Amino acid sequence: MRVKRPLCTALFIWAAVIWLLGRAGIPFFTCSPPKLAGQVKGENILATGIVYQKDVYETITNLYLKKANLIIQEEQHPTERIKLTMDNKALSGLTEQGDFIAVYGKLEEIPEGANPGQFNERAYYYARNIKWYMEGEEMQLLQRGKNQMLSFQGRVKEKMRGGIQKAFGEEKGGIMEAMILGEKENLGQENKLLFQIMGISHILAISGTHLSVLGWGFYKILLKCQLPIKASCLISAAVMIFYGELTGSQAAAVRAVLMFGVSVGAMLLKRTYDFLSALSLAAVFLLAESPLYLYDSSFLLSFGAVFGLAAVYPVLFSPERKKYRKNLRGKIQRELKNGIFSSLSVWSILLPVTMYFFYEISTWGFLVNLLILPTTGILLVSGLAGGILGLLPVVLPGKAGALPGIIFLELYLRGGEIIQELPASLWITGRPELWQCAVYYGMLAGTLWIKKIRTDRKVSGKWTQMVQVIVLGVGIVLLFIRFPEGELKVTFLDVGQGDCACIQKERESCYLIDGGSSSVSKAGQYRILPFLKEQGIRKVDGIFLSHMDEDHINGILELLEMTAKRETGLKIQRIFLSRSRETEETQQRIKEAGEKAGCEVLYIGRGDRIRDGKLEMTCLSPKNENMESNEGSQVIWAEMEEFSLLFTGDVEGRGEEELLALCRETNIQCDILKVAHHGSKNSTSEEFLDIVSPQAAVISCGRNNLYGHPHQELMERLKKKGIFVFETKNRGAISAVWKKEKIQVSFQY
Repeated sequence: MRVKRPLCTALFIWAAVIWLLGRAGIPFFTCSPPKLAGQVKGENILATGIVYQKDVYETITNLYLKKANLIIQEEQHPTERIKLTMDNKALSGLTEQGDFIAVYGKLEEIPEGANPGQFNERAYYYARNIKWYMEGEEMQLLQRGKNQMLSFQGRVKEKMRGGIQKAFGEEKGGIMEAMILGEKENLGQENKLLFQIMGISHILAISGTHLSVLGWGFYKILLKCQLPIKASCLISAAVMIFYGELTGSQAAAVRAVLMFGVSVGAMLLKRTYDFLSALSLAAVFLLAESPLYLYDSSFLLSFGAVFGLAAVYPVLFSPERKKYRKNLRGKIQRELKNGIFSSLSVWSILLPVTMYFFYEISTWGFLVNLLILPTTGILLVSGLAGGILGLLPVVLPGKAGALPGIIFLELYLRGGEIIQELPASLWITGRPELWQCAVYYGMLAGTLWIKKIRTDRKVSGKWTQMVQVIVLGVGIVLLFIRFPEGELKVTFLDVGQGDCACIQKERESCYLIDGGSSSVSKAGQYRILPFLKEQGIRKVDGIFLSHMDEDHINGILELLEMTAKRETGLKIQRIFLSRSRETEETQQRIKEAGEKAGCEVLYIGRGDRIRDGKLEMTCLSPKNENMESNEGSQVIWAEMEEFSLLFTGDVEGRGEEELLALCRETNIQCDILKVAHHGSKNSTSEEFLDIVSPQAAVISCGRNNLYGHPHQELMERLKKKGIFVFETKNRGAISAVWKKEKIQVSFQY
């Protein structure tokens, strides 16, 4: 049997080989740290390399080095790329792309995500062949412009950035820098969020659309300038390659460049250009260079979108012979219909990918894309024109070139603000299991197969259409179902030096106990919220705040502020505080933030109970409001059937003594104890352990924390009692699931 598309077959075989070799643990196909990790991680060493990318921020600069070498005991160890972070005060001179530098500093492994849903830095950077982080202390320029092409690209990029800023202004210039040059330092978090809410974040990345507009647009210009077809093709391809490298050689850019090159080659050789074969060739090329792209969201989104247009669109929406009028109305009807069908084709492929990596979808994104996608070509041309004309000494030409782009960007931003105020602008979906994604794609393939049979055999009938709709509908519904892991699931998140625990009763309700950190920046936005979204939690029924220290509340404050500003689809029902005269001012701040977020703020004390079906949470302390903040920590005893947990905040001193007496009087015990005060020496006494008699203890603390938590004396007390001890700093997030009268404990790593 003759294979019509051997490249497509080769791609599927190569992807399967990558997956199998990864499962077998072959290092090149996994996120295993480099072998040098045991010798040099955390040590100050000397490294050399060529700067191929430079990101400048207010206080630091990130330099990305390729052809890097680590100098260990006077021996050179070639390594892959390094991400170097330098304090701006320590930079020696103006280091630019293409420079060969030496740097002395601390080498660190790139961390994995410490919690479910957290951004996995290691997977992201390993796919891009960046295998180390380095905190630079001293740097020396060894050779200016060693890589001349990189130096030239760097100068072009800086000139373009200056032209864009001059033509578009600061705010819109930051957006255009991201769209045209792939530089996102000046994008701004608020603008990034608006594009996310509208479901058009993809236009902020260098994509195939950018390069297609540039490549074919430049090709047509050259033809109009009377250049031969061959010369026009070759020059356009060269410009595409240069622009792709200029913008960082991202997966989407490499794909577009390769596909453009194949299409140009087919034109010159007078051969048929096959869209799917060109797409497969680009994918094989990228996966050969870096197999870990197979698990990368940007790779899957870029190739998935084009695959939807190449494979789904022609089958599911086969061309009709219907003729539209040649007037404006007819053109609008044709373009609108094509736009809807194209968006549905892309959406059918990308829905599982979006849910798996981002755990939420833009409710209004489909409609917004229909309105905005036809304008992106104009926006890109305007951005390029504004950036180039902005280099002129006079301002007017740059402003004129940028005017269409400024108008459209203003419409985008104002539209985003309107959509942000609409209900459920972002819908939290949770992460589907891989088997759910596989079943969905199987049902999509079945739908396409049914449609192809109908088309080939010219079969008509409503029943076949009904079967298609049912099959695809069942697949979509299955993607959104989240099956409970057990009757009760408790997750102790790794928030560095801080506390946060999440209690889930099946998939029905959710409670948080604390949420903050003194060592991790924006723990609420980057650790707590991603976990909630990954779990498919749209509503938090209650948040218990043990006391008002920042390492217990600052992440919760972030969640409340984001909810109030409609920056997330998360809803928070109520907050439970305990009165404390010492922290009344901070409590008032929490109360005001909660009210803005639409939360009910309640005060609880000893003896108060919150019941949720079989789950019961009892407040054991504080008894009064006159205690010092840590002593008066809110202590929660959570029970469900035969399973119980004790959350002790930072209780110590007089507060622990009163808690000890209460537990003795009422015979309170627990299966799992959240150790007080991050494992400090002066809490969780031996007598307390004897009374509550936990089987396991969880200590929430950060790596290399300044306090030496957990303290050795405490660890010896726990070991003496035969208690299993789990630390977030070593294990990442720790989950305990109560299922069929058994406790199952699992870790992030």
